[in-house]
Amino acid sequence: MGFVLFHYTLFVLLGSIMASAACLSAYLVSRKRAMRYAFAGFLFYFFDVAWVFQDDFFTGADAGLGAAYAVVMSLVLVVTGGGFLTSFWLLVCDYLGEERRVLKVAPAVVFVAASVAVLALLPEGDLRSFLFYFPRELYLFWMLLFAGFRFLVTKDESGRNRLRRHRWLYVLLWALGLLIVAEDACVFLLPDPVLLGPRAYAPERNFAENALMLCCAFFACRDAFRVLSLRFERPPMHEGGRQEELIDDNLLLYGKRYRLSERECEVLRYVLVGKDNQNIASSMHLALSTVKVHVHNILQKTGQPNRQALVQDFWKTS
Repeated sequence: MGFVLFHYTLFVLLGSIMASAACLSAYLVSRKRAMRYAFAGFLFYFFDVAWVFQDDFFTGADAGLGAAYAVVMSLVLVVTGGGFLTSFWLLVCDYLGEERRVLKVAPAVVFVAASVAVLALLPEGDLRSFLFYFPRELYLFWMLLFAGFRFLVTKDESGRNRLRRHRWLYVLLWALGLLIVAEDACVFLLPDPVLLGPRAYAPERNFAENALMLCCAFFACRDAFRVLSLRFERPPMHEGGRQEELIDDNLLLYGKRYRLSERECEVLRYVLVGKDNQNIASSMHLALSTVKVHVHNILQKTGQPNRQALVQDFWKTS
């Protein structure tokens, strides 16, 4: 059973870190706040799973914490749990256009306060374990209820249609959220969880929660790849800054690869920053017909059908 749990946990960790990396990449090229929040959320969840995973390898004595190890790890899980849930709550707020700061911060404060209160006020046992993880489900249900409420009260039909496109994901998240509660109840509250199989060997894990996060990771990666694909299909074309430095660094190599002349490389540079033929002619003090000939020759030598494909090929191969 340990062999299966080991590889299962690696799969969850891999899915979380891949989603985090994909969202970070999409954020760096698009500056969309939703991608930034998704990046943080999946990164927090990666550490949340990793710190549960470490219990399979050493104990409090190994860590040098003794009896305090359980308390420290519980507080760490409050941080990681609050981190990934709050990141996704901010993503929901961004998607719905919610700008009230109090509403953005309040759920995180309530989550931390409830989790710490359970640790401080209840004696150690299965009931405390169940109630310790229960604020996570409440946080999830709050997000779903808030999104559902906004869908019902909004009068903007375009906004409703935008939310309606995600109705199947919304239903799936509700179903998995209820399964999370049911799974924790079976493990922590039932007297003899003999029917749970491998779950009985890993009470800190919640397979329904992992499934929910992997589902979210799939949709996040899909959206991130769309952003990155659009960036490739429509590369940025403007003068100045880091982009021109990258063009200068790679232009000579690209020109040598396709045997472009020095003048053709100059013309190509202007094409890469988005200038049309007339602007290129004015900048280089050439006749418009001469620029058209140079552009035609560049396209022929590089084997590209048009300027957009030429720009894509430059950034792809440089």
